[in-house]
Amino acid sequence: MCWSCRATTSKVVARHTTLGRYFGRPEVKKQLKQAGMQLRSEQRQLWARRAAERRLEQELRQRADEQVTTEREQERRYRKDFADWSRRRPGGSGDAALLHERDAPWLQLTRDRHSTYDKEAEQAVAAGGGIEDVIAATQLPTLEHLATQIDPVILTRAFDNDAHEQAQPRPLTRGPRPRRLVPDAQLLRRRGAGEPLRTLARDYRVAHTTLGRFFARPEIKQQVRQTRQQLRAERQLEAKARRKRNAEPEQPRRAHTARSSN
Repeated sequence: MCWSCRATTSKVVARHTTLGRYFGRPEVKKQLKQAGMQLRSEQRQLWARRAAERRLEQELRQRADEQVTTEREQERRYRKDFADWSRRRPGGSGDAALLHERDAPWLQLTRDRHSTYDKEAEQAVAAGGGIEDVIAATQLPTLEHLATQIDPVILTRAFDNDAHEQAQPRPLTRGPRPRRLVPDAQLLRRRGAGEPLRTLARDYRVAHTTLGRFFARPEIKQQVRQTRQQLRAERQLEAKARRKRNAEPEQPRRAHTARSSN
């Protein structure tokens, strides 16, 4: 063995023996034991949380299936009642016709009662977003809050998007490493306008999880909320100006009179 190899080996042995003496101290052993217990506790909590999320996903899928079945039955009954109501329509336009129109069958499905949360979540899911995108779009903190505030049919589609994303085959060759996120004002405006995380991640060449952590910061949440309010105000001003332009009467054109020559 050459001298440089013996020097390298002795350096490695000195390093691991130094670590052995360090971890052999009683106080360090106690810290290691506590760290191991904490790590096992965190793993159990993680497994419990994932199990709870899987149970909640199954419950949401079952609720979505029941809701779809119920709405199909409601639509079938509505078509039958509407056909019967149309056949009983009296002629003319008297009081009997008015009473008949008042008794027309009425159908209201769950999607007709969507809240603001439902609309924001539906936009995120329509753009291919998953559960994390729905959380970021609605600013609801956890999956449990989504389950109580959002239509289960929309959440089921978000779960399907996540499953489709995970089922995509990974490339055999390692691609370019995502660069570090460099946020700008345009990023906040695009997020405030409702663009999903995956679309922004492709444009900024970062992972969508990186954007998720970035937008989860309290100060960034506040900035996105302010940006969303600003965009809403700008849209209202544009709509008001458009209505004003449409309401203004057109100025009559002046007739061109030919000058008479002396």
